[in-house]
Amino acid sequence: MVSIVVPVYRNKGSLTLLYNECMKLFESSLKNYAYELVFVDDGSDDGSLEELMELRSQNPNVTVIKFSKNFGQFSALHAGMHHAKGDYTVCISADLQDPPSLIGDMVKALENGDFDIVLACRKSRPDTWFKNLTAAFHIKLVRLAAPKYPKGGFDFWMLNRKALDLYKSLSDKIRSNQTDILSLGLRTTHLHYDRRKRTIGKSQNNFKKRLNISLNQILGTALWPLRIALILGLSFIGLSGLLLLKIILDLLIKDGFVSLITVLLCSQFLIGGLILFCLGIIGEYVWRIYKETKERPLYLIEEIFEKRSIN
Repeated sequence: MVSIVVPVYRNKGSLTLLYNECMKLFESSLKNYAYELVFVDDGSDDGSLEELMELRSQNPNVTVIKFSKNFGQFSALHAGMHHAKGDYTVCISADLQDPPSLIGDMVKALENGDFDIVLACRKSRPDTWFKNLTAAFHIKLVRLAAPKYPKGGFDFWMLNRKALDLYKSLSDKIRSNQTDILSLGLRTTHLHYDRRKRTIGKSQNNFKKRLNISLNQILGTALWPLRIALILGLSFIGLSGLLLLKIILDLLIKDGFVSLITVLLCSQFLIGGLILFCLGIIGEYVWRIYKETKERPLYLIEEIFEKRSIN
């Protein structure tokens, strides 16, 4: 059985097309597999839920999980993966930029038992130069803590039941799906593809959301930001010592009052900036620790629409 998990947020118009492409798979290359489609409505307000309910009325293998409000893509994927019942669980975006046709190849990669995880890695992405630049920078930072993170990044993957059960055993809340999957340490293979250009709707993943995802991925797995703050602190202590030595020499050798004021002002700006920078890094960690200690749920499910078993 194959479970397809789809997070949905303002994706009206693309959902039926995605559903149709998935159905073609189960009528051809995956015709011997049972299936379920788990759509998680993450507080959409554009008619996406109505479109999902129409699909569910046509096919009892469609499950719709409705959140009480918008909790973010991570929470939607998390809920869908916890609800999935299949031997293989694939997570795919609803915007049709990732080709559902690749699901058949992912199943083939897992069914012989050599691998537990398949990552569909992007060879290219039809985004703006700024988005490509920031994505490349983000991936380089993440790879400092997770060297196995694919260079092109990934948002499309499949897990077998063993990998999914291990994923579900993770309990921390400030996390990232991608780094969580890599942290499992299971046998992983990659499939490469060219990402499609989005033709329906517009991305809801703005710069602020991408920045938050990036920070969660980096700060949730890496110690190096704190190490950088420590190294910078030691460096500026050394620099302050050199500046102090220069001030003393100026006072002893020549009239150094003007030089003294200039150096003091420069050193104050530099040290003040360093302190604020280090406090900012520590603050990011403290905020995430605070959110963990509150132990609030990642999401709140208002209702689940699924096929009911008959006893």
